[in-house]
This record gives sequence, structure tokens and C-alpha cells, in this order.
Amino acid sequence: SQINTLSQINNVDEQYTLPTYIGSNINQQQKSLAHLTSLPELSDSQTRKKLLLALALFSNDENQSLSKLESITKQLSEFSNVQPNDVEMMAAYGNALSYQAIFYQDNLGKMNLLSRKGMRLMDRAIKQAPNNLGARLLRGISYANMPSFLNRANFAVTDLSIIKQQTKLEPTDDFLNFVNYYLAMAFAKNNQPEQAKVLWQSLKSNASTIWQTKAIARLKETE
Repeated sequence: SQINTLSQINNVDEQYTLPTYIGSNINQQQKSLAHLTSLPELSDSQTRKKLLLALALFSNDENQSLSKLESITKQLSEFSNVQPNDVEMMAAYGNALSYQAIFYQDNLGKMNLLSRKGMRLMDRAIKQAPNNLGARLLRGISYANMPSFLNRANFAVTDLSIIKQQTKLEPTDDFLNFVNYYLAMAFAKNNQPEQAKVLWQSLKSNASTIWQTKAIARLKETE
């Protein structure tokens, strides 16, 4: 999954922009999306939240389909064209394009085209606003999921480390578990296996059930 939880973050340095809060678990996100979908008209802020929710929930959908992701991607593209300076949404659009590449593993040309376009958008978002933690989160999770041979893991390590440093999360915060899990993935793909194991061991001992289960599975893969 790419974005399956976002908790409220406190004590962030004023120069950094927080990620858009979309709920801390799937149930909250589903209720929020249902509410926004029921409204006859949406403001720009409501539209962007709805799109971020749709992307987050898609990543957890057991019945993923390319057509559904293409619909989300098209809406993100349209929003980004209207709001070209919204770097978090630019990164979300890039994230969705890169996610589409997964569905084209039997078409290397198409897969490469989508992943490269997605990466360009995410990189552009960070270049325009390096202190936007929402854009860094979307890029960090996306790059942590990418194959090692694409050489993007070092950027994921940077993005997710900055989020940890700047948000001053409590050790018990579930958002920290989320960030640590993907940071460990980035370490593993960045030829830093020991750092990855340390984080996964920590999640195995202290995290909530979902992150414990994921961490245990990753640790078994390293044995």
C-alpha cells in the first residue's frame, strides 16, 4: 500500500507544510470520502481532499483495477492543470502514474513511460517546494515501493527521514509506524539492510498489529 494512514502531526517546524490530513485509518477515510461524494458541490479544498482519499483507499483495495486507477489519475491530472502550483497534488498525480506502471509489467515500454512521467512530476514537486511534507510523503512512499534498479531508494530515505525529523512524532504514534515501515523498505533497497532490520525489529516489538504483521513478513524475507 502506498498511503494507508495519515495522522495529525504536531510541533512541526513553521517553515514546513504538513501533509493534508485525511484520517488515521481506513474506516475514517471511507466515511470522509462517502460524505464528500454525497455533497452536490465541492470547494477546491474538498475536491483535493476527495482525490487524496480516493488514492489512499485505492492502495488498500483488495479488488484493484486499472480502470479505477486511471479514473483517479485523470481527475488528479485535471486538478493539477487547474491548480499547477499545488505541489502536494502534483506529487499525488505523479504517485498515481507510477502506481499505474504496476499494471503494465507485461508491457515494458508502457511501464517505463508511466513510471518515468510519475517520477518527473514527484521530483518537480519537491524541487518547487522542498519543505512540503505532503509532497515528500507521496514521493517517499512511491520510491520506497519501486524496484531497486530504478535507483530511487536514496530519495525515499531522504524524504521519509525529513518527515520523521520535522514532525517530532511520539514513539507510539501510528503515523510513525507507517513512516518507519516504508523508511525500512527504502533502506533495504538502498543497500542499507542493517538500518532496515533495526526499524522492522522495532515495529515487530512496539507497533500496532497491522505494522507488526508487515514487519514480521519483511524480516522473514531477509532470513
